[in-house]
Amino acid sequence: MRRVLSLEIRKAFCGRWFAIAVAIALVLAGLAAVESINQFEVIGFNTANTDAYPYYSSWSCYAAWLGVGAWGRAGFYYLFFYGMVFIAPFAYSWSSVTEMRSGYYCQEITRCPRWQYYFSKLIASFCASAAVAAIALLSNMIFVACYFPAFMPNAYDSLYTGMTYSEVFADVFYSNPAFFVFLRTLFDSCLCGAWGALVLSIGWFVKRVSFALILPYFFLLILEFCNHFFFAALTSVPIFEFSIFQILQGWSFEYAHEPIISVSIVALLILLSAVLAFSRNRSGAR
Repeated sequence: MRRVLSLEIRKAFCGRWFAIAVAIALVLAGLAAVESINQFEVIGFNTANTDAYPYYSSWSCYAAWLGVGAWGRAGFYYLFFYGMVFIAPFAYSWSSVTEMRSGYYCQEITRCPRWQYYFSKLIASFCASAAVAAIALLSNMIFVACYFPAFMPNAYDSLYTGMTYSEVFADVFYSNPAFFVFLRTLFDSCLCGAWGALVLSIGWFVKRVSFALILPYFFLLILEFCNHFFFAALTSVPIFEFSIFQILQGWSFEYAHEPIISVSIVALLILLSAVLAFSRNRSGAR
C-alpha cells in the first residue's frame, strides 16, 4: 500500500495538470484580492458617506480575505468559489479515465491488489485537489495582507463584514483570526479534496474525461438552483444550505451556515467516493 500510495501522490503533485490547476487558482485569488482593494478605493473611510463608515478593524486583511470576503463580494469573489469547485479536480481526478483507456490500470493491478490501487488514487486525488484550494486561499491572504493591516476583528464589524455569530467558526474569527484562517482553509480544502475524490471515482464508470469533470459540475449547478428555489420554499425562513458552492464561502445573507450540515456534506462526498471505489473493486472489471 505504501509503495502504491507514494507513487500516486508523486504522480498527482508532479504532473503538469496540477501545476495548471494551481496557476489558474492563483490567478483567481489575485483577481479577488484586487477586487477587494478596488472596493476600498471606492468606499474606504469616507466620512462624507454616512451609509458606509465602518470601524478600522472591518478593513483588516482578515475581513478582506476570501474566507470572509467582506469587501469584495462581487464578480471575482463568486468566480473564485464557483471556479474552484471546477478547477480543483483538474489536479488529478482525470487520471482514473485516462489510465483505464491507456491500459495502465491493467498493468498496475498485476503488481498490487486492486483495492490498494483504487484507494491510493482516491487519497492522491483528495490531497491534490485540497492542495489547489489551500494554495489559492492562502495566496489570497498574502495578497490582501500586503495592502490591508492585520487589525483584530471587532464584534461590531459584523454590521459590515456579514460575519455574524451564526456563521461557522465566527467565534474563532473574533477571538483568534489567524486560527480562523487556518480552520477555514482546512475545511474548504477538505471539501474540495472530497469533491475531487468523488470526481475521480466517477471516472471509473465513464469513458471520457469531459464526462467525469463536467457532468458532476453541472449536477452541482442544478443542486445550487434547488438550494435557492426549492429548499428555500420549504420554510419561510431558510435554515441551511445544501450547496457546495455556498458552504465553501464563510458567510451567507440568506442561510445560517450549520456546522453539522457542512461537515456532513464533506463526509457524504468521502463516503460516496469510497462506495464507488469499493463497487469498482468488487466488480473486478478490467
